[in-house]
Amino acid sequence: MSEPRSIFPIDAAKEDERLYFEMIDRALENKQRESISNGKPSHAVYLLHKFLSSAKNSLKICTGRLSQEFDGFLAFADPVLVNSAAQFLMRENTSLSIIIVGDPDIPEGQKVHEHPLLKGLPSSQFKGSVKVFKGNPKDWDNFDYHFIVMDDEAVRVEYDTEKAKAFVNFGDADLGQKLGELFDLFEQRSRVLFQLPKSVAS
Repeated sequence: MSEPRSIFPIDAAKEDERLYFEMIDRALENKQRESISNGKPSHAVYLLHKFLSSAKNSLKICTGRLSQEFDGFLAFADPVLVNSAAQFLMRENTSLSIIIVGDPDIPEGQKVHEHPLLKGLPSSQFKGSVKVFKGNPKDWDNFDYHFIVMDDEAVRVEYDTEKAKAFVNFGDADLGQKLGELFDLFEQRSRVLFQLPKSVAS
């Protein structure tokens, strides 16, 4: 079984991947309102990287397991993605909130803070805050989506959580606000697994 590969550096990516990444860069810069397909693992990882490196205030992530890898690609364990999260949290008044619907993607016996994404965050340099929650299963009885909201503005909505098929929209503020409010509601009913700084109220 081959090792999962990173999509970084972008210059070394396959041509079709690079073209997609460039299109995402333009759409984000222009706050494109039309929805764009985001249905491949490499596309999802790149989009998450862009959200982390472009967010000004908040990033809200509702995910299945915080998967370290997915379908042959490094995901939340990718060092470049981890660094993007660290750089985001070293800016003033930033907030990264993550709700995990299932069980975290960590080896048996490990704690969630040992997950590569969280382990790689330089807490001594934090100017923002990060919280990770275990979602309330009842919230997903009749809700089959995972989603990401950047600054209550840009969104990624995953409508097929088994295959990570999704769409992304960078300019639908109404949808961003509604999903942000839904995330806040889910968060209130979730259990805190991890938070930094520790003095932040859950």
